[in-house]
Amino acid sequence: MIRRERLPLGFVQEPRLFCSPVSGLRYRREFRMSDSTVSIRHLVGLIGGALCIAFAPIFAVLSRQGDGQVGMWDSAFWRVFLGAVALGILFGLQRKRVVPRRVEFTGGYLWLWLPGLVFAGDFWAWHWSFEHTSVANSTLLANTAILWVMLFAWLVWKERLTKLFVSGAAVAFAGMIILMLSSTTREPPTAGNPVFGDFLALLTAGFYASYQLLMKRFRRHHSAPLLMFWASAVAAVILFPLAWFHSDPFWPGDGKVWGALIGLGVLSHACGQGLIAYGLGGLPASLASVTLLVQPVATAFLGVWILGQPLVPIQMIGAAIVVTGLFFAIRGKVGAKVKPV
Repeated sequence: MIRRERLPLGFVQEPRLFCSPVSGLRYRREFRMSDSTVSIRHLVGLIGGALCIAFAPIFAVLSRQGDGQVGMWDSAFWRVFLGAVALGILFGLQRKRVVPRRVEFTGGYLWLWLPGLVFAGDFWAWHWSFEHTSVANSTLLANTAILWVMLFAWLVWKERLTKLFVSGAAVAFAGMIILMLSSTTREPPTAGNPVFGDFLALLTAGFYASYQLLMKRFRRHHSAPLLMFWASAVAAVILFPLAWFHSDPFWPGDGKVWGALIGLGVLSHACGQGLIAYGLGGLPASLASVTLLVQPVATAFLGVWILGQPLVPIQMIGAAIVVTGLFFAIRGKVGAKVKPV
């Protein structure tokens, strides 16, 4: 029996084949939760991917510390460059074609460079935000991209918004205001302005929402790994001049900084996105979307533990409200009847 399930915007799930163990075909042990088939392997992969990405802000900040540090936009370049290299090596090991065939250029070249353009804007704004606000605020605010995606879908594609989504979005927006109010009393990580950093994180959410919408559009004709590779490669080309001509050091000066950048590009960017893509292929959308909320929560705790960025009470209240609002917004989004586009 072929079974399809709706996934969040930006992701496409392949059909799964369920068969009897006595049929001679491969049998996979699964269990059922709320009438939805859940694969333990895919769930572990999804959580692992979310935790890998949770380390991204940590690695980015660590690359800015010490005598061999690099600049904020230099770390953004190294992230997408090393991520593209890792994905390219993976393609090579799997003997998969990276260079598109002529038939894949049907409809123009937009799929090749447009996601990379907004990807570059995403990391340009996000890495800049680490100079001004805490990694907890930056990550939580950047993860509100789902709200902007759904608002776009409602305004442009006339998709229906459920009452649960609207309620959750309202709660999340209230939490965002509290988070930004907390920035008026917190000390910045460096000599920056925490409120300005929060606005950069919201700008990141806008770029990432655009990236998700483009991936949804181009995923119809191209595989997600191929799109991810070219988005990373194009973003590296765009970010290179900004990193090279900036006054901050471009080349890492010691092994610790190289380690942070490799962790950023390979572990967080390539492995994190790859594990999430794998996990999404075998989980119900309702469970997958909510599970991904572990990423901003994990980043907040890692920021306290590794970077020594404490959470003040009003900040913790705002963070809890944002996560709660996103939880209900995601549940409402997945439950909506989406109009085909």
